Amino acid sequence: MTKVEKIELAAKLLNVPVETLTGCCGEITEANAMYFSVPEKGGGSLIIGDDGGILYADSSVGYKRHLEAYLKGVRTALD
Repeated sequence: MTKVEKIELAAKLLNVPVETLTGCCGEITEANAMYFSVPEKGGGSLIIGDDGGILYADSSVGYKRHLEAYLKGVRTALD
């Protein structure tokens, strides 16, 4: 997936405008993925890989735990 595709998917899944996520995302080079976090209380976070794999975390899960789970292969089913 391209960066633009990941941003559009994250916006759809987190139910926020694309513009909101453009400023609150970053590359995770060691995981070939991008991290997205909604910058508001209770906002969720996503890691979306180049392969389209996704891991969602609610606001109670910190970045480190979120990334560790993603690197271990944990994914969120979209169905």
